[in-house]
Amino acid sequence: MFEALYFKSLEESKNFIASNHSKGILLFASDQIVRDLSQYAGENVVLCSTAGEFTKEGYKEEVITGFTYDRGVASIVELENPSIRNINELRKAYDKVKDNKNAFMLLLCNGLAAHEESIISTFFFIKDDFKIVGGSSGDYLQFKETLIYIGKKKVDSVAIFFDCKSRTQLVKENIYKTTEKKLLVTEADPLSRTVYKFDNVPAATKYAQLIGIREEKLADSFSNHPLGRVIKQNTYIASPMKVNPDKSITFYSQILPNTFVDVLEPADLDNCFHNTINMLEFKPTFIFSVHCILRSLKFKEEHSWGKLDSKLLQVCKNQSGFISYGEQIYKKHLNQTMVLLAIE
Repeated sequence: MFEALYFKSLEESKNFIASNHSKGILLFASDQIVRDLSQYAGENVVLCSTAGEFTKEGYKEEVITGFTYDRGVASIVELENPSIRNINELRKAYDKVKDNKNAFMLLLCNGLAAHEESIISTFFFIKDDFKIVGGSSGDYLQFKETLIYIGKKKVDSVAIFFDCKSRTQLVKENIYKTTEKKLLVTEADPLSRTVYKFDNVPAATKYAQLIGIREEKLADSFSNHPLGRVIKQNTYIASPMKVNPDKSITFYSQILPNTFVDVLEPADLDNCFHNTINMLEFKPTFIFSVHCILRSLKFKEEHSWGKLDSKLLQVCKNQSGFISYGEQIYKKHLNQTMVLLAIE
């Protein structure tokens, strides 16, 4: 039912779109390619810009990846800003699939609007165990404009509900472990995703002290020491984006005041990849994965992408995915994570 797509040129993907009007098509590519493809896309096509692509040959850059699906099993809902405007369409699409334990929603959010949490709050009527997987659109680190299209229409975000008949499973992979060092958020603005103080000390000062480095070197340590919210032995990562002149820190996801966060450090990659594969409860026929841009940059620097490619592709060759500016799993938005949907 789900068939992975992989094109190396714009022309290839244009030809495929032109000859497959009856199929649902979801494609991921750079912002420029997405912009060009939108001119040829019908209502059966959803496009999303990325910061890298995952294909049936593993991690790639500047290619087009995606998958096809039976249009009869999918309901596409445009999400405006704010997404509460689309509450009726969301309820209608959810009601069609809510009794199917294998159904899922693919959620693609505007990667530069910083309103993923606001969108997720619109899903208050959806059961907590309903499968939601997704990512935030990217633009190859230009941070100018990310793109999502339904056909030729540019949209802010999109939710696609799939009434899948085969067994499905969601998996979350972290490559970090807690140092057991904790910070109490004593002053923060969740809407701007900014923390002003940890333990009543300017955020950058306290963060640097706790990991034992000079304050001016803090930004260089973000990829190895992100912060995490540990909930029932599950770690949900919030990645620091930048240190501001007033020593506050802006993050890629919300951190709430009066909560504790753990300082994290890298875990053993081979063990992490091995454990992810062992979490799969069945032999998948299709895998869709979303990978954080910060993970991707770390993998590129350490030449680790090949290891993950090998592990995932050994399980299933029929794969697609993309590098995102944030990840969604169930009703949580997080960073520096891989989220994976497996379909039997």
